[in-house]
Amino acid sequence: MRDLGLRMIPVVEEGKVIGVVTRENVLSVTSTRSNVLVGDVMDSPRVVFEPSEDLWTALKVMLELDEWYVPVVSAGNIYEGVLEIDSFIRSALAEFADSQSLGPLRDYMTTNVEYVTPDDSIARLWRKMVKTKYAGFPVVRGDRDVKVIGVITQHDLLKKGYTRIELESESGPRSSIRVREAMTTPAITATESDSVYRVAEIMTRNNIGRIPVVDHRGSLVGIVDRSDVCRAYIRARSVRE
Repeated sequence: MRDLGLRMIPVVEEGKVIGVVTRENVLSVTSTRSNVLVGDVMDSPRVVFEPSEDLWTALKVMLELDEWYVPVVSAGNIYEGVLEIDSFIRSALAEFADSQSLGPLRDYMTTNVEYVTPDDSIARLWRKMVKTKYAGFPVVRGDRDVKVIGVITQHDLLKKGYTRIELESESGPRSSIRVREAMTTPAITATESDSVYRVAEIMTRNNIGRIPVVDHRGSLVGIVDRSDVCRAYIRARSVRE
């Protein structure tokens, strides 16, 4: 997951899908044992598709369930592959390459944005990830100055080796570990007037799932993720047809 930037890996036994393991599963390990197995942390997939599934129906299901990666199985639950929401973004880039427009970000971005600060502890960050189900947050200077100075994601935590976070406490021996030590800087950002197409290009090129939206001062005003790009694609495609 760390080396390849993977967010989900199907668990297969004798050719059949028996579960999935996600970054959150790995980061949620609370045991001090070093021999924790995939089978100890994996989940059952919330949804699977067959190869014959209608592509647009599949996309709508993924958006409804907020699932970005879904195993594809044939008869008998035989593993065939993974349908990624990234595939739809690449389709959008190919289909709208001539106009390079899927609409402005202001029509699709979320404006009530959760964020963290550099001085927040990793333990507090993790609790926020679990509570909100978000895999990453913009990092701003502070509650009174929301200029975006970085981003922090589950992948950043894996890269830094911060696992078994539930075992860390605010007052524990590693209580000094802060967001500033794991965040990625500078943050890749966009503005409200940027096109969704441009954001889709940035996401694909950098393998990132969300981009903070800032004003002319660099202050946080919104956020856009892969799901938003796909919704823009669906709308633009329906207009074309």
